[in-house]
Amino acid sequence: MVMRIIILAIVAVVLVGVFGNIMSQANMNSTIQNFQATISTIVYANEIDEIKKTVDEFLILRTIHETNERKAFAEKLDERLNNLQLVKTYCDQEISTLDLSYELNPYEKLQTICPKLSDVSFSKAVQLFKLI
Repeated sequence: MVMRIIILAIVAVVLVGVFGNIMSQANMNSTIQNFQATISTIVYANEIDEIKKTVDEFLILRTIHETNERKAFAEKLDERLNNLQLVKTYCDQEISTLDLSYELNPYEKLQTICPKLSDVSFSKAVQLFKLI
């Protein structure tokens, strides 16, 4: 009986140690991810501002009806966007704002081009841009 209690106590201590270690690692991983996100925000602050301007101009692009003017404006937006390090890092292919302008849900299409955006809902993205 005493042996069972000792073995049970040892198992309990080991389990507490393992779970305590896992929990502290999870907290550390969360802290590291938050730190990385903060550093990325600081490093890419100018690019985030450029994306914000491009989003505003994309809304203008959707209102242009003349084909040549629309195409020229889209090429200007594409060049600015696709030269950003954020786009080069997080998107699988170049962004075509002209193609996106024809989409009913351009953000959904953009999520397929830039899979990292699939973690961010459109409403959350809008909130983030308002805070910047």
